[in-house]
Amino acid sequence: MNKKIHYFLCGFLMGIADTIPGVSGGTIAFITGIYGKLLETIKSVDKEFFCLLFSLQIKKAFAKIPFGFAIPLVLGIGTAIASLAKIMVMLLENYADSIWAFFFGLILSSLHILLLEIKNKNSHKIASLIFFVLGIIFSLWISFTKPIPLTSSYPVIFFSGFFAICAMILPGISGAFLLVLIGQYHTILNAVATFNLPVIGLFILGCVSGILVFAHVISACLNNFYHTTLSFLSGILAGSLAMLFPFRGEQTFSHNVLLVGLIIIGAIIPLVINYLGKKRYLK
Repeated sequence: MNKKIHYFLCGFLMGIADTIPGVSGGTIAFITGIYGKLLETIKSVDKEFFCLLFSLQIKKAFAKIPFGFAIPLVLGIGTAIASLAKIMVMLLENYADSIWAFFFGLILSSLHILLLEIKNKNSHKIASLIFFVLGIIFSLWISFTKPIPLTSSYPVIFFSGFFAICAMILPGISGAFLLVLIGQYHTILNAVATFNLPVIGLFILGCVSGILVFAHVISACLNNFYHTTLSFLSGILAGSLAMLFPFRGEQTFSHNVLLVGLIIIGAIIPLVINYLGKKRYLK
C-alpha cells in the first residue's frame, strides 16, 4: 500500500473515532503504528520553527515538518469529521450499542497487543503494574464523572478544543466524551455539520494550542519513562472498556449474537494491522 494512502486511511479512522464519545483517535494511532510519528510531527512545530518563521525563513521553517505524513493524515481526519459528523450522531442515537461493540473489540485487541509489548521488553514489572492500575483508575474516574454543562461562549469553545485535543492524543481517553462532559459535544458537531466557521475556527485554534503543548509532554514521558508511560496508557485503555461495554439492559438473543460478532470483527482488525506492520513498513 502507498504510504500516503495508508496515512490518509489512518487519519480517516482517527477522525471517525474522534466523533464517538468513549473512543480516542490516539487509540487508532496506536493500533495503526503511527503514534510515535504523530508525536514527532507535532513536535516539529517548536520554538525553532517559530523563530525561523518570524525571521522570514519560511521555506526553512516548513522544511522541518514531514508534510508527506502530516498532509494525508490531516486530510483523512478532516474528511472523516466533515463527512460523517451527521451520520455518527444518527448512528449513536439509534445504534449506539452496535458502535460500542465494534470499538470494544477493537480496544480489547489493541490492549492485548500493548500488554505483550510491555511484558516482552520490560524489566520494571512492579512499577508498570502500579501505573497500569493508576491508568485504569484515572480512566474510570473520567468515564463516570457527572457532566458539568457549560454555556457555549467563545472562551469555553476555545478551551474545549484545547483540552479535547489533549484527550484525543492519549489512547483510551475520548476527546468527544470530554466534550460531552462539559456540554459542548453537540455544539461542536452541529457547528461542523452546518459549517459555522467562527465556532469551528475557535475550536481548531484551541486544538492547535493544546496539541503543541501536550505532544511535548507525552513525548518526553515516553522518551524518559517508556514502559511506565506505556503501562499508564494501557491502563487508560483498559478502563475505557467499561464505558464501551455494549451488553446493557435486556436484549434479544439475535441482537446479542450481532454484538458478539461486531466485537470479534473489531478485535480482528488490530491483530491484522499489527501483523502487517511487522511484515512491512507500517510503523
